[in-house]
Amino acid sequence: MTSSTLPESNRDLGRCLVTGAAGFTGSHLVKALLERGHPVRALIRNTPLDLRHPNLECISGDIQNPDQMAQACSGMDSVFHTAAFIATLGGSGASSSYRDQAYGINVEGTRNVIEACQAKGVKRLVHTSSVDVCFNSEEDLHMGESTPYATRFTCLYTETKIEAEKAMLAANDPAGLLTCALRPDGIWGPGGGSLMLDTLVDQLQKGRMVARIGGQGGKHDHVHVDNLVHAHLLAAQALVIDSPVCGNAYFVSDGEPAHMFDFARPFFEGLGYRIPRANLPVAPLRFMMKIWEWLHFKLGIPEPLFSPHELNKLAISHVVYSDAARRDFGYRPVRSVADGMAECVEYYRANRVG
Repeated sequence: MTSSTLPESNRDLGRCLVTGAAGFTGSHLVKALLERGHPVRALIRNTPLDLRHPNLECISGDIQNPDQMAQACSGMDSVFHTAAFIATLGGSGASSSYRDQAYGINVEGTRNVIEACQAKGVKRLVHTSSVDVCFNSEEDLHMGESTPYATRFTCLYTETKIEAEKAMLAANDPAGLLTCALRPDGIWGPGGGSLMLDTLVDQLQKGRMVARIGGQGGKHDHVHVDNLVHAHLLAAQALVIDSPVCGNAYFVSDGEPAHMFDFARPFFEGLGYRIPRANLPVAPLRFMMKIWEWLHFKLGIPEPLFSPHELNKLAISHVVYSDAARRDFGYRPVRSVADGMAECVEYYRANRVG
């Protein structure tokens, strides 16, 4: 049963809570829900949400606090859990404080969200997971729902997101809370807050983008934030008893895989830059960043320019397929890469470049 075949009464998500509402995905999701007429409660921690709407209630809270999560979930019908700590560092030298922060937010925080939803009678819970739960730092051009969880942990993000996703899927209960997870990779789009594009523009403006890493980079399939938000809404609508979506995780992408620097070329050129001709080999750079990462944790020097995990993600090809999402809840991209890139160029030229 896809969302398009659901009775109209099952498509109403009711009152919605979004965790991580000030983040890139969360803020776009809040706007989409409001546009569809849903009352929305936005949970924020430190960063304010620059949005005003008569159906929007902004509350401060921390997913690591069970009492605050119980208050946030009270009276809600649907919850979208997007809050996370992007802990891309790791390795044998990772400090206990960094590890505790990653586990506290991504694992214990997710468990608090689940328990609050159960206690407050929430009907459906959609979790924003990550392709990283299956990225084993090796080439895989056919990643799908049968791809096993990663076993090689180059960062705390992979490790903790696996535990969070497992807890989320195990919580699915036909007699109570219905859950699912979505696994995006390389979320991008306009509006600021896109980790990928904001970082790229920052490096370009500082003149640091002087060489490619690993040739044209690995082959990936990213996901535009509009496509990801669309997938969240469809998945939530499909969380009904006996739906195949319940208790399962799904990859979602733009469906247009490309090598990293081919993907980014329209963005570079649209902002008046060129893809660098010089090329840095990955292996020695990864070795250098591993040492830098270790020294960061042991001696307190600044974080490395790239974590070893980030280099692996950039250089190693891994392509996901959204066939299961299309089959089970009718997902199809609503924004093409070409249209999305044109919009991003326009936004960054107007707001960040010049």
